[in-house]
Amino acid sequence: MQVVCGGQSLWIVLLFTSLQLWGRLSASASTAAPLPPPTLYIHSRSKCATVVACRTPAGHRGDKFMLFRENREKVDSRELQSSAEEVLFTVRVSEWDSVQLFCCLYLEQGSPYSPFSPYLNLETPKDTAPACWLPPPVLSVNPPGGVVKRGDTLSFTCSAPVPSGSHSRPSHGEPLTFFLLGAGERTGPPPVVLEPRSSRGSSPEPQPGVFSVGPVSGGEEGGYKCIYQVTRGSLVNSSVSNVVQITITDALPVPTLVLQQQTDAWRLRCTGPPAYPGAVFSLYLAGSNVPVATQRAANHQVTFQVPVQDTPMASYQCQYNVQLGSQWTKSERSLPLAVTRGFPDPSETDLPAVDWPLVLGSFSAGVLFLAVVALVVVVSHRKVKAVAEEKKRRQEAQFWTKVHAKDHVVDLTLRRTSFPTQEWESLDSTTETASRSPLWNAHSTFTTPIH
Repeated sequence: MQVVCGGQSLWIVLLFTSLQLWGRLSASASTAAPLPPPTLYIHSRSKCATVVACRTPAGHRGDKFMLFRENREKVDSRELQSSAEEVLFTVRVSEWDSVQLFCCLYLEQGSPYSPFSPYLNLETPKDTAPACWLPPPVLSVNPPGGVVKRGDTLSFTCSAPVPSGSHSRPSHGEPLTFFLLGAGERTGPPPVVLEPRSSRGSSPEPQPGVFSVGPVSGGEEGGYKCIYQVTRGSLVNSSVSNVVQITITDALPVPTLVLQQQTDAWRLRCTGPPAYPGAVFSLYLAGSNVPVATQRAANHQVTFQVPVQDTPMASYQCQYNVQLGSQWTKSERSLPLAVTRGFPDPSETDLPAVDWPLVLGSFSAGVLFLAVVALVVVVSHRKVKAVAEEKKRRQEAQFWTKVHAKDHVVDLTLRRTSFPTQEWESLDSTTETASRSPLWNAHSTFTTPIH
């Protein structure tokens, strides 16, 4: 019976494995359909470079594009974060001789590489000179990453390659002019050298070109690139640099609110970013939407008088409004600042602040010390009292022991004796005489025994 059950389990496992293999083969067969080849054409042309475009067929989008020469030598590749239908490649005239053939292919997610596109024949312009062979500069931006808030200022730096003896690099002392270009998409074939947004004058040394853009209002978001220009008989532009992306967040910088002394009075000072001189500042009670005071700044900060308070303590916040283009934009409110009514005069601010935790701790330690002292005194008093009472009891016991030791036992045995009448008379007279004597004491004891 066990052998039969084992055989059935083996057949079930084999059947399940076969189904899995069949499913995988079916899936691979369904996805193994080749992609249609892309199209490579000339997008734009200049004296020193040609821009070619690799475009996918309709209904397809590529995640990675590659450009090749006729001998299947890879010239350039672009790997995209999001799929696209077309990618541009820049080919400088120094990269081919009189005639060269180029082709491209693309990769779609979940599919193998597409076939190569038909070859594109590129011919060198007849008026091309070695002076056109200028390598691209490097573009960087501060803050790094290109993420800024509205009101901040961007600083771009376009750096030319290190000078050398080659005609393809600018030499020492050769005047350079830098241009900062927008990399946004345009309708129609744009020229390689776009109109500059800002530029720097010529420099006797190949120093980097620095561009300041801002305060940022929202329209500056997108890609940027740069080129440099030299004069070698005629104006020659370099290849385009890398693209730097700029992202603008909607939030304006948060202002700060502080309480400060001005002469003999106290004021609330609200400070905004220096990039917005002339902003309109408003002072609010925390939790209220109605401003207590509003004032336009001469630079980037204003000072408010402390309002009259109905409560012992109130919290205030400030906010500023700036005009960005044709619209007014509000910043976020500052952190709440608590102001107590009847705060000390400015002359009293020099006094050190009271450290309440230290005061409470010292007071608690003093109370604890007094309680311990009182407990020790009470215990000592009770102990001393008990010792005194015990000593008193011992002294009383010793006293009574001595008293009892001094007691005398007197034998007062009476004997009957008969006296004649004369003797009683003489005895009475003797007794009367003795009673009249001053030496007689009723408390005296008998010293003469009576026989």
